[in-house]
Amino acid sequence: MPAALLKTAEVFDLTATAERLFAEIAARTADVDGVSRPAFSEIETATLEYLIDFAQSEGLVAEWDAGSNVVFSLPEHRRTPRFTLIGSHVDSVPRGGNFDGLAGVLSGLLCLVRACREGFVFPAPVKVIAMRGEESAWFGPCYIGSKALVGALFADELAARHRADGRTLDEHMQATGIDMAPVRAGKPLLDGATVSAYLEVHIEQGPVLIERNLPAAIVSGIRGNFRYRKIACFGEAGHSGAVPLAYRHDPVLAMAELLNVLDAAWHDFVAKGRDLVVTSGMVSTDQQKHALSRIPDSVEFSLDIRSQDSAMLETMHALVLSHVGRIERERAVRFDLGQALWTSPALCDERLIAMLQTASETTGVPASAIPSGGGHDAAVFSKAGIPSAMIFIRNRNGSHNPQEAMEIDDFGLATGILYQFLGGFTGTAERATVSNQTGKAKVSMFSSITDIIREKGNGARAYQAAAVAARQAALAEPDRAAGYFILATAAQEFGDLHYDGGSYASVFEQELERFQSYVDMLDKAFQDSDTEQRLNVVSKIATSIIRGKIAEHQS
Repeated sequence: MPAALLKTAEVFDLTATAERLFAEIAARTADVDGVSRPAFSEIETATLEYLIDFAQSEGLVAEWDAGSNVVFSLPEHRRTPRFTLIGSHVDSVPRGGNFDGLAGVLSGLLCLVRACREGFVFPAPVKVIAMRGEESAWFGPCYIGSKALVGALFADELAARHRADGRTLDEHMQATGIDMAPVRAGKPLLDGATVSAYLEVHIEQGPVLIERNLPAAIVSGIRGNFRYRKIACFGEAGHSGAVPLAYRHDPVLAMAELLNVLDAAWHDFVAKGRDLVVTSGMVSTDQQKHALSRIPDSVEFSLDIRSQDSAMLETMHALVLSHVGRIERERAVRFDLGQALWTSPALCDERLIAMLQTASETTGVPASAIPSGGGHDAAVFSKAGIPSAMIFIRNRNGSHNPQEAMEIDDFGLATGILYQFLGGFTGTAERATVSNQTGKAKVSMFSSITDIIREKGNGARAYQAAAVAARQAALAEPDRAAGYFILATAAQEFGDLHYDGGSYASVFEQELERFQSYVDMLDKAFQDSDTEQRLNVVSKIATSIIRGKIAEHQS
């Protein structure tokens, strides 16, 4: 797309239109708090119907597909044999935020609206899909809509039961009008050969873009995970004051020990530079029986462990099983883990990443690549061999909660990046071989060190962990060893200096800002093959560190 096209006066105000659509859908799907758009529900269907009405009012074609998703296109591309697919999901978690999933659907849809209004012709046909059932909160399995499209929705997932009514996923899907015979047989509902590439715009569900003050970024890869939706631990009930320690079989303390072990392992692996997150989002004892003075006889909890590294997931799963067995023996309790649900990590297409970064720079947004901590439909398309990529939008307060806070101007910038990309994409991305992709997605060189600091809470221990990771990275990547070594030195000294915990939060905030500036300088220098330039930057950072130490001694 010619750069000049971006400066053309737009026929309509994209952000104002987006703001209106977000507000109207939020009002239609409001819950006691936030919004609730259950997967494969009447509310989800009504949301799709609202989008159909809007799209048709703008002159677009909107059609239901075999998975009861909605596909939008320009009229001339309705029957095209091959196309770029833009998409995301419209369902939400219970009482969740309005932007998760919906932002990606509206971003793609508004690109079509803009092209239609301005008479712009994309070099390759573009379609937008609004999918159902991405969230795991309703049935347990995730990415249901996209898995059905590529023929990867399996029998155990179809047998999963709804959290409220107990009916199976299969029953709910059939109730929306889906012919379930091909889904049960594992046959794709979408011919993957017709899709040249899949792109998804999504709010970031973590704090990286907020911390880096970036409105948008390109995603490098998507974490995989294994999940236990409901682990039960059984012990022996008793009076809280009458049962001594030697005779206790307390399932709550057994659960706590397991989670504490996993938390300690998480800290250790992150300190070594490994990618890992551990969450237990649901914990409960029996509300009919639990009491302040009663040792419970059972407890239920969930477990969600994610990483970009398949080997890391395998290691953590083995750790879970090992400690479950040990704790059962030592505490005389019993764990019932249930079925583990696995999703493999997915890498984004490197060619698409590069093109999106170019589009980002053209629109005036600094090109940046970050990994995705949450899972997305893009991972399903990627593992099906369809070249895939994502754009993240800055978002405050995390996701899966009513406090999601995406700025509409940031949405406009991310949509501008997508539109710029579509204006230059000819649909010739190479198709990947279908496989279970493994390994860790590539991320910006040195920023993984500041990511560790943020993930571990920007305290003294966080800097010490970052120092360990930087030293290991220096050994693993000799070409960048000087950069990692200077970061390790800076992080270790700061961590040791403030280990007593007596420093104000503002001290750590200022240090993280300074540390991020070092990382940005190193990233820029080491993208250049000029050895002298690299050494000059390392020397500049070293000088800054030394001056800082001199100032500390003089104060």
